[in-house]
Amino acid sequence: MGSDFELLPSDVAEEILAKVLAFRSGYQGREPGEDLPALLSIFPRVRAREGYVLDYVQETTGEGVALPIRPFARPADDDSWSPMIDTGVAPEREDLVDELYQYLEYDATPEGLFEYAFFAVEVGSVRASAHVSEWPESTPIFTAERFDQFVEAAGKVSDLKRPEHFGPQVRRDPEGGHVRFLVYTPMGWERIYYLESAIDGSGYVEQEAGDIVADMGSGMIF
Repeated sequence: MGSDFELLPSDVAEEILAKVLAFRSGYQGREPGEDLPALLSIFPRVRAREGYVLDYVQETTGEGVALPIRPFARPADDDSWSPMIDTGVAPEREDLVDELYQYLEYDATPEGLFEYAFFAVEVGSVRASAHVSEWPESTPIFTAERFDQFVEAAGKVSDLKRPEHFGPQVRRDPEGGHVRFLVYTPMGWERIYYLESAIDGSGYVEQEAGDIVADMGSGMIF
């Protein structure tokens, strides 16, 4: 753990996680247009630029598998507006900045940076099938209790490296910063690992899997 990271407490992050998990399980009771505003409201330190709201388009394969959404920001007073995008092509970095990230704002605090990184990974999994995105089946970990629950429920655990701190870790840069927190995933290769999020000055968030702290062997495979 680098000394340049600020260690955030677990309690606020755990409160946000509880609301995120409830949001995931309640999508059938919402209209599609309600999804992203409802998700954004969970993160009090993140907001859309004044005059804009978040929306998305989504496609389904011929086999009925829901693909990840393509989120974007549109004028709040025009619900018919949508960007000129090819939904069959994965967006490039500049596309995501132009369509979404430049319209998002967050508090310039460690807590704001954490919430922004958490929102950025969560927003892409709205209504997505686990067949195409493992994130809906994954769970962030912010407490020792949740960590122990996953470890104790595993059939086997190897290379266990129990962390000293379970809350989010944040490093602020002159523009943007870096956020890391623990995640459990049962998909493919069951494990607990650090999700690493790098935020640049344009607001773009790049995520990658970092160090593994518990290897649980083969997980769920479709």
